Amino acid sequence: MRRLDPVHFSMLVIGVSFACYTPSLDSLQDQAYRSAVVIEGEVSSLPENVSVEPYSVDVKVLDVWPVNSGGLGREQLVTVGEFGSEAPCVAVQKNHRYIFFMDPTEEPLVFKASFAPLDTSANNRKKDVESILCKDCDRGGRVLGKAV
Repeated sequence: MRRLDPVHFSMLVIGVSFACYTPSLDSLQDQAYRSAVVIEGEVSSLPENVSVEPYSVDVKVLDVWPVNSGGLGREQLVTVGEFGSEAPCVAVQKNHRYIFFMDPTEEPLVFKASFAPLDTSANNRKKDVESILCKDCDRGGRVLGKAV
């Protein structure tokens, strides 16, 4: 059984949501593997009233990884929803890039956020996600030996 380090344990004791902290590489790996679709995207629109729960944002897909692409390609516009369930820790900004961890819904190009999105401007998170999801890829993001 894996023990929680003191920071994570203290978060549990005082009731802080795990969506409010920057995940370790191990938990990032867990998030990436547990999400059906993982993309890097730029928020293109926000609702007028983000205090409404749950809310959705429109996201332009900038990058996908073959393992968890969900059939999406660059430049597609998708809707990512149910952010209100983790507010106020999830406060995305328009025209800002994030790694989105998502699960499909019954509607095409509409996804449910499975974990809080990660700001790509901080701590090489995009490279961390790429190292998790693209172990057998070349620099172009293609799985070696397969056309994606």
